[in-house]
Amino acid sequence: MSSKNKQIKKIVNLILKITISVGSIAYLGYLLGIEKVGLFEQVSTYFSKTDVAGFPLFVVFFLMFVNWGAEIFKWRLLANYMMPVSYFLAVKSTLAGVAASVFTPFRVGSYFGKAALFPHRLRGKGLILQLFNAMAMFVVNFFFGLLFIGFLGSYANDSVFGVNTNVLSFIGFFSAGIVLVFWFLFVYVKILMTTFDRWKFTMNWRKYFDLVNDSGYKKLSITLILVSVLRYLAITYQYVLAYEVFGVGLEGWQTFVAAGTLFFVFQFLPVFNAVELGVTRTAILSLIITTFGLIPELTPIITLSITLASFFIWVVNLAIPALIGSVFLSQVKVLKEC
Repeated sequence: MSSKNKQIKKIVNLILKITISVGSIAYLGYLLGIEKVGLFEQVSTYFSKTDVAGFPLFVVFFLMFVNWGAEIFKWRLLANYMMPVSYFLAVKSTLAGVAASVFTPFRVGSYFGKAALFPHRLRGKGLILQLFNAMAMFVVNFFFGLLFIGFLGSYANDSVFGVNTNVLSFIGFFSAGIVLVFWFLFVYVKILMTTFDRWKFTMNWRKYFDLVNDSGYKKLSITLILVSVLRYLAITYQYVLAYEVFGVGLEGWQTFVAAGTLFFVFQFLPVFNAVELGVTRTAILSLIITTFGLIPELTPIITLSITLASFFIWVVNLAIPALIGSVFLSQVKVLKEC
């Protein structure tokens, strides 16, 4: 490649870096400063009129570090299969992934954001490693989500969307048991990898999954799932604390189960991290707690409490990490310079 072309690519990369980073920060600034400014005002009004316990909110904020610390720990374990990765690089790439996920449905931007800070030759492998990371979280989400649907089915008094509560409870518990099979296959995924060699169009993919041939993969996969469980519990407990502070009126176990069911439903919705809170999250949570009889009647005050609690968690868990990650996006080299 000529020195002129290299120089052009460096200039283009610089422009793209600035555009991506500034655009990400500007968009989040728009959401927080304009789009959701009304929610900030409502939170401020609530705090000014209500005697709020500060310690539970501090714990919610602290659990943000548990949440993303667990994710960073998992990602570093996986990324070390590409190259030696420091915790600082793992932090940067993880938060860059958070920032990139804000603009994309199903949070797919997280895959590209995490891999983008690595050399171009490793980015394809980085996407595959992030797939392993995401699968560990998906399995945890599905297991607890279906388990909680089973609990809610046994708690409900009336049929749910025309389904008998006993039948719904059985479906939830039985499906959670099936997910345990996928949990097993995630650990012993080499069983599935043999199918890659049977078809010509998948044989070329096999090289990207050499991770499963590593002698330490079993220990790694179990660690990924256990850390994912820790992350899941931290996020769900944030809901328990926030709902208590904002006076939603649910018991702790009800909030825990309702939030876990919400996470399960979210796996199927093409929501954007940036806009999911506006209607989607409050609407789904309201539907869950009323359909299963956790709250007899959804009053405007309860709806507002759900919205404010969810918004507070959104700011802590997503907006703050995404703003930091937007800065790290400025280090992404979109084009290969040499």
